[in-house]
Amino acid sequence: MKKLITIILSITIMYSQNEIGGLTYFDFTNIEDASGFNLMRQYISVSGSSSDNMNYKVVIDVGRTDMDSRLTAFLKKAQVDHMTDYGKISLGLIGMNTYGVQEKNWGYRFISKSAIDKNKFSATADLGIGYSNTFMEDLHLSAQLTNGEGYKKFQEDNFYKFSLNATYGEKKLNKNDGYNLGFVFSTLPTESDPINMISGFGGYAGNNLRIGTEYNMQTSGDLEQTIVSITSNYRVIDNLDAYVRYDIYDENTTDEMNGENYLIAGLLLNCGNGLSVAPNVRMTSFEDSDMDNELEYKLNFQFKF
Repeated sequence: MKKLITIILSITIMYSQNEIGGLTYFDFTNIEDASGFNLMRQYISVSGSSSDNMNYKVVIDVGRTDMDSRLTAFLKKAQVDHMTDYGKISLGLIGMNTYGVQEKNWGYRFISKSAIDKNKFSATADLGIGYSNTFMEDLHLSAQLTNGEGYKKFQEDNFYKFSLNATYGEKKLNKNDGYNLGFVFSTLPTESDPINMISGFGGYAGNNLRIGTEYNMQTSGDLEQTIVSITSNYRVIDNLDAYVRYDIYDENTTDEMNGENYLIAGLLLNCGNGLSVAPNVRMTSFEDSDMDNELEYKLNFQFKF
């Protein structure tokens, strides 16, 4: 981790036009039998341009893995964007086009991952190549060919993932008023059945209100998984928002007892100078009546620099 940070700082010193930034997620969690403060994520990024038509961005992601609770550093993005008259070509370790607009419709990554990311329907970054362009001012198209394993794993086979995103309207409803409608398709061949995902989504922002909805389906052979996610945010007063999100996840649509519902509701206070504080409550309920509901009380923090 120290070597990665040293490399970033060295690059920043060498090229004064670079921009260095960071994003920190931490929280206080209270559940039935435990409570405590947690550092969830630390991003460190360096971005810049080597010419008028060549941009680059490097992002280090420090977080916890599924293996244990230790903080581990990963290279999440090492992306080069070449701007041409016919669109943008992205190379390297690039951000995936399968989830980003939906995540901005929700708007609060530091509180909870987007539905696609949370339920592991797609990695957030991967090694490969991508092409994107905007047509008729509001139609955004993006296509990618990537390894398919994500940024935390090596390529383990000879199969590649193809991903297509078509979005009409404003892509950043967390920052700008407007609306969007979109569709995502991805397919990853395997030695048996391909893993296919489709996502349809839409959102609106205006008059202090932001709403979003999405439907996601992933199939592999006879296995079919679905997610429905509905989000809403309202600006109560300056620097104070109220939000609610409701996800319906079915791990296997042919099994009647493995679905779950996920509810988040809370407030967000923008304290200025890059700090946001978000108290919230979360409840997970299960289709299986033998399983008890899970209730969490959280105080999420985000700091940008």
